[in-house]
Amino acid sequence: MTPTPSRISLGFFPTPLHELKNLSAHMGGPRIWIKRDDCTGLALGGNKVRKLEYILADALQKKADVLITVGAVTSNHARQTAAAAAVLGLECHLVLIGRPPEVKQGNYLLDDLLGAKTVCAPSRMVDDTVARLIEEYREQGKNPYYIPAGGHNIWGALAYKDGFQELVDQADFQIDAVFNAIGTGTTHAGLVLGKNSLQHPAEIIGISVGGSHTWCSEQILEVLHEGERMLGLTPTPATDLHIEEGYVGEGYTRPYPELRETIRLLARTEGILLDPVYTGKAMVGMLDLIRQGRFAREQNIVFWHTGGAPELFTNSQYLCSLI
Repeated sequence: MTPTPSRISLGFFPTPLHELKNLSAHMGGPRIWIKRDDCTGLALGGNKVRKLEYILADALQKKADVLITVGAVTSNHARQTAAAAAVLGLECHLVLIGRPPEVKQGNYLLDDLLGAKTVCAPSRMVDDTVARLIEEYREQGKNPYYIPAGGHNIWGALAYKDGFQELVDQADFQIDAVFNAIGTGTTHAGLVLGKNSLQHPAEIIGISVGGSHTWCSEQILEVLHEGERMLGLTPTPATDLHIEEGYVGEGYTRPYPELRETIRLLARTEGILLDPVYTGKAMVGMLDLIRQGRFAREQNIVFWHTGGAPELFTNSQYLCSLI
């Protein structure tokens, strides 16, 4: 029997699916559609809301009263976890990788507004910091629940398995390809899991925003194989994953000129905001593959918008150069 994960309600679903007619015309085809997980609600939305509906169902079943998670200082996942904790009346403690910004802005500002406690630490000290916090909360008689960075676990993957089903139910056209940004790889793993469970012909194409092809494959397969075991599916080999690593630039969170131009293109053709960390790089990759002739004019491709708009404001000096 196929397991059905528990789920609580935190966001607005199904998220919109609509065609980017101006962008499609600008590119000369194929037909480009967008799945708007930037419209999930909950503190400016994003893809983590979908994952947290499943992850926090597990946390509540385990009687958790404190959420602890990890992310960069600019983490969208941290912001959305803090928002979910506020809705559910739970404490939230964020372990953020890096130095505290001199100015509170973007996601770091929102973490504070949402009532989360934060501690900044270098990457080498993150695991020890998490372990210390868990021990301290337990000594206080509380029941902490740890969420991996990016919601990278089986619950996050199952959320996007069901998200793929949601997309298929919405689409009144043949979906030929689905693009998404690869950070921790959980969203990509879930989309592949959804495709495989439905035996759907769409190609799931991930654009890495920081990791190498090898690292991304390892992260994706870790949770994808767990999901496939749960569903009784044949394990996906690494060779079947479609990962593009050529759009990272100089590294994670590091912008480059084509990224700026792509953010402007979407804003000025479709009124849609991309962020410079995730969705911007994913769109750069998708548009480049279109220019290479990878898709026919009549095909339909879907760009999965995973949110991240708050980080536009921490990059204001960089983005102002567009004007």
